[in-house]
Amino acid sequence: MSARRSSKRFSPSFWTEKLVPAALILLVLILLATLVITGMALAGLTPGA
Repeated sequence: MSARRSSKRFSPSFWTEKLVPAALILLVLILLATLVITGMALAGLTPGA
């Protein structure tokens, strides 16, 4: 397999290299929390209105 080519039009900055993975991890954690809360609500473990 050849070496990884870098784009000639786009070169990521320091902030882009650090913020994109952090944002993806944050979104995954929010998704997991939403699924857990939804599962708890379906199981009747959360207080109803």
